[in-house]
Amino acid sequence: MRKQVIWEGGSIHAPLMFRLLGLILGCGFLTATSWGQPDPLDGLRLLHGSLAECKGEACLSLSDDIASELEGLLSNPDLDERWIEEVDFMAAVASGDDRLRVFTWNWTHDDRTSGYGGLVVDRVQKGEQPRYTRLQDESSADAPEINRAYKAEEWCGALYYDMVPDPVDDNTWFLLGWDDADAQVTRKVIETLQARPRGIRFGAAMLQSAMGMQRRHVLEFADAVQVSLRHQSKTKGRDGHGQRIVFDHLSPQEPHLSGITAYYGPDMTFEAYVPGKREGAPWVLQTNIEAIQPLPQDRPFNDPRPRNRRRN
Repeated sequence: MRKQVIWEGGSIHAPLMFRLLGLILGCGFLTATSWGQPDPLDGLRLLHGSLAECKGEACLSLSDDIASELEGLLSNPDLDERWIEEVDFMAAVASGDDRLRVFTWNWTHDDRTSGYGGLVVDRVQKGEQPRYTRLQDESSADAPEINRAYKAEEWCGALYYDMVPDPVDDNTWFLLGWDDADAQVTRKVIETLQARPRGIRFGAAMLQSAMGMQRRHVLEFADAVQVSLRHQSKTKGRDGHGQRIVFDHLSPQEPHLSGITAYYGPDMTFEAYVPGKREGAPWVLQTNIEAIQPLPQDRPFNDPRPRNRRRN
């Protein structure tokens, strides 16, 4: 994904002024016209778009600028919040009650891994002033550990495309995400996020499988294949089901390749996590389920890797 600027209440922060001017002159266009007011997202688009060209430390600085720009927009009382609905150039998800918003973006490295940035905006109690938490992960080379809790500063990056609230704990959400990983594999992840008075935490022990209790579920598979990971709402009727998080079951191409995830892909069967019915109860893994309804493409953001753009 890309790069960005900073602007609060219509004025540009001084450290970013000259960077923004350079971007405007280099691209040959203006962010506003004489016929109307400037689009509040112009600065954000410029920064995000520039992530496609950044290198090294410049990407980390740019990612921080994106977070600052977002904070400025979100804290500007003069802006109609409908601008958020126009943020379709980066991954952005929100809870139904607007207590939690998560923005994520990425940039690619020459070794075909990615770096990630993000901003979590939460209100522990509805009506409180928002709390901003910045996220950054310099490389996607290492997979997140399934049984480790991470503080915000230890975040394992991903682009989150869906958010599922826990039906019992109203301070816990599941994030469904896509991770570039490396040249051999891609990942999708079910990540748990908890918002507590002391801050946010990734990796609550909420997923129960045959391997025991897990803090997250990671699907790692061959870079060339497509894998679905979706939330399905409750349905009624003879073939109805409760809400669940459904995903492809993965298998190696050949038995002797077991454990080498670069040779894993969907085997036309599905699994799902379904929520527990009492406080503290985990979501339980069900195997060999009927998907019932088609699993549509679940990457509503632009894959930054040129080799994959046709597969979006």
